[in-house]
Amino acid sequence: MPVPELPSPRYVGQGYFSIAYYVFEPASDSIAVIEPAPVEEFAPEEEPDYFEEHGYPEPELKPESGSEKAPVYEKTIVLCHGLAAGALQFAEDARFFAKQGFRVIVPDLRGHGLSKISNVKNFSSEDFTIKVMATDLIAILDKEQIKSTHWVGNSLGGLLAVSILGSNPGRIADLVVFGTSFTMDAPSLLLPLLKIIGKLAGRDRHDRQMARFTSPSPYARAIIYRMAKTSNRDCVYMIAQNLANYDLVDNAVNSDSAILMLRGQNDATINQALKITLLEMKNKPNFFLRDIANAGHCANLDQPEIVREAILDFVGGGWIFFE
Repeated sequence: MPVPELPSPRYVGQGYFSIAYYVFEPASDSIAVIEPAPVEEFAPEEEPDYFEEHGYPEPELKPESGSEKAPVYEKTIVLCHGLAAGALQFAEDARFFAKQGFRVIVPDLRGHGLSKISNVKNFSSEDFTIKVMATDLIAILDKEQIKSTHWVGNSLGGLLAVSILGSNPGRIADLVVFGTSFTMDAPSLLLPLLKIIGKLAGRDRHDRQMARFTSPSPYARAIIYRMAKTSNRDCVYMIAQNLANYDLVDNAVNSDSAILMLRGQNDATINQALKITLLEMKNKPNFFLRDIANAGHCANLDQPEIVREAILDFVGGGWIFFE
């Protein structure tokens, strides 16, 4: 089954990692326009440190007096995928929001999609902590000169945004998450067991089973399967180690940013973990919960129109009128 296409990737360097992301420019005359970006060459064997070749991103890029002003995008939205997924998850959503006049940024998190690693022997689980992966996303915002943005995150993509709420207040104007718990305490034996099962099943069979487990939609399954195949399995397991136990509830509670949580009816594992998160978030005045029927972990693939409408209403300021 055919899956959506993405525009040419752009890259931002982070040491031995090069993070791919895609930019969907705002629409013109109600037709989504994707301006093709030049493909930035990345040769791992020749460029072990991408930053040394291309320079480090500056936190704030201010034009010199008399020079052209940097472009200002008042309507920017980041769509960020979860573990073992990729930017492909949000390709159709990005086109939708571009038609609404948003400039849309869609990353491939490190170890996923077209993001690259220069030397597989030189990384460990310390390279895949929540904090480290969040800095990748800040680097993208810096490179694109985005001071503040709307953010939509699925699972890990939402969790990284919650990390940014604590480390970089103000960079995320408002946040929509689904499939994301702000705290987790998984059994210590769960990850090794899943790793053994994955090896016994074989890569392709495991990826197909994951797609079937995640969504009943054939179209969604095709996208999930394609994303799983392009993710680096070693990286995925290292990230999973860092996601077994964490607590970022305070970041969300203490942030001034409004947060909308979309809860997929069929996302059983996350919904069980959400009990503590929801208990802690109940006193945050600008936190909102909305249930999405007949949706699982990747709610945007199961119920795209409903999820897009909820996001558009929220980032447009509709949360002021939420009960």
